[in-house]
Amino acid sequence: MTMTTTTNTNGNGAPTTAGALKKRHPMIAFAAGVVAPGLGFLLTARPVAAAFTALVSLAVSIVVPVLVIDGVVGSVDLLPSLVAFAMMFVSVISSALSAAFAFRDPPRVFRPYEHPWWAIGFGLFSLIGSLQFRWHVVGDNVAAFDFSMSTALRPSVAELDRLVIVKRGFEPARVAINDLVAVRADSHSFPRNPALEPSQPSRRGFARVIALPGSTVEVKEDGGVVVDGFPVIAAPCPATVPAEGHVCIAERQATTRGEAQRMTTATSFARAFAPTAVGAGYVFVLPDDRGRKLYAPAGLVAVGDLEGLVVPARNKR
Repeated sequence: MTMTTTTNTNGNGAPTTAGALKKRHPMIAFAAGVVAPGLGFLLTARPVAAAFTALVSLAVSIVVPVLVIDGVVGSVDLLPSLVAFAMMFVSVISSALSAAFAFRDPPRVFRPYEHPWWAIGFGLFSLIGSLQFRWHVVGDNVAAFDFSMSTALRPSVAELDRLVIVKRGFEPARVAINDLVAVRADSHSFPRNPALEPSQPSRRGFARVIALPGSTVEVKEDGGVVVDGFPVIAAPCPATVPAEGHVCIAERQATTRGEAQRMTTATSFARAFAPTAVGAGYVFVLPDDRGRKLYAPAGLVAVGDLEGLVVPARNKR
């Protein structure tokens, strides 16, 4: 007796067993590419393109902050949106290409790395690796993103606004009065914060530079600030400034470079300072919101504890 087997041919004309051929749905490839850069290519049996796309997405997330901070774009406050847009652009383009490949590819036998568990592993590795790499490379050398997480910078920065900490080219010795700065959490200028668990230490705090080396600062319990013997003039904020339910105070401070203006939200300060001389290698900082005790740096801060300049990002709400 003679036995026969039924064979089909794939798109390339190669024979294969009937029923073993499958076709990847284009929408699955597109959705996978949106979830993780390069995942759509992996599901269409293109591992080299998948790895290349993941690397391009990572490179874009590093190059964009460098270009912006170096002045090519010149909009540091838009940096979080620009990074998100650039990475989304790479993901959408690669997802569209992978969907087109899935549509045009003939039915075929799935490769082992197209198994769902391998796809999930690639997606997690791509996302976690990207975050960790950017945390150490971008976060330590170029810029970092953060939320104020408190009202320390109110009213100039809303409580949930995004912050950009500019580190590239930052020289602590060249900070100026009124600069917003990020201070490392291990600085001695931080008060103890009982609200934070020991396992959840804060990375940094935010404050405004009030005085530079060579000055003397006094902060009174009634909220008055005196720098080099000249009181800082306080007046109610203009009615056009939203106070968000808090007292808004406009301050004017005379400096050697002219008058510095800023806004605070208090008429009394929980931390008073006797006349304090600012020595070499230090600056004197205060939070903008001085009405209650906050987990924010205040007083003398060593310039070595300054992490970078802070730029509030535009928050469209």
